[in-house]
Amino acid sequence: MKQKTIIQLWGTADSGKTETIKISKEELIITYINPSHSYTLPLPKGEINDTLTCNGLKVGIESMGDYLWYGDLNNRLNTLIPSCDIILCASRVRNDVAKRIEKLAITHNYRLLKVTNYRGTEPPFSRGNLNQLSAKHIVDLINQVISGVI
Repeated sequence: MKQKTIIQLWGTADSGKTETIKISKEELIITYINPSHSYTLPLPKGEINDTLTCNGLKVGIESMGDYLWYGDLNNRLNTLIPSCDIILCASRVRNDVAKRIEKLAITHNYRLLKVTNYRGTEPPFSRGNLNQLSAKHIVDLINQVISGVI
């Protein structure tokens, strides 16, 4: 790994950020922890805050990204920063969470990579399928960060 990295999944309200992050967590478990792990969509509702060990590195996962002071999000982000090598988190495009993530990245010398998830009109696209594809691409990014490719 070249440098600690924050991957910020940003988008508008109700664009599938939380589900994409939840699926990313499940895919990380399959890739790094338990290859026989399985999951079904849709995943349970609600936000997640978790840490996984992937190839010896700590990956922090935070799906809440709407409001910094809702649900103690500011403290949850602060808790991930000192202990995690890679953080996957959500935010709206321009809100106090996005500003806080950028400040944390600068203050703690993390690289900041902003990504969005795929979106399409339903039908013909299935939101769950697009979120799953987005999650797999995010996990691929995490794999590349872990291996030092990016």
